[in-house]
Amino acid sequence: QQPQDADQPQEGDDVVDYTQLPRDVDARFEALDPESAPRPTIMSPGEVWTKRSQRGLLAQPSEASWRKAEQKRAKDEAFDLLDALTKSGALPVEHASLHVVVAATHCFDKTVTETVIQNNANPIEKVERSTLIMASAVHRVPPSALIKDSQQPRVKAASPALFLEDGGAAASTIDLLS
Repeated sequence: QQPQDADQPQEGDDVVDYTQLPRDVDARFEALDPESAPRPTIMSPGEVWTKRSQRGLLAQPSEASWRKAEQKRAKDEAFDLLDALTKSGALPVEHASLHVVVAATHCFDKTVTETVIQNNANPIEKVERSTLIMASAVHRVPPSALIKDSQQPRVKAASPALFLEDGGAAASTIDLLS
């Protein structure tokens, strides 16, 4: 039996599978947003990227355009370096950051002006609710935990479903996702 390394994730540790994030976001929207106005957004990077770099602290900045071949070469070099530094994954990468981009398009049936005038509704509150739902999925906390105490009454009046703690269906769905 091999000794367990204290730095390796152990059973019960908070390991997050970010590939499940879209499913978690969808489930939270179904539970907390009756209108479900946000729609998935596909982000496609451009074919030509611009690299801005500086060879040294006092050197002049330079700019280069990279097409697909240069992008692939740079990505392969980065993964080769990561592979070498971690001894093919045998060493953990500590104190690293993972950046996750979550995008959604908020759809309204009417223009913003028509929503305000004809429906007497504040579209900012709807976008705020959607943002809180997405952030709660990313950070794995209830939406109310993301709001300053001074703003809680205002948000609660506009989006009471975000504050359900009575064990209802919405709260149960969120508990299952966490």
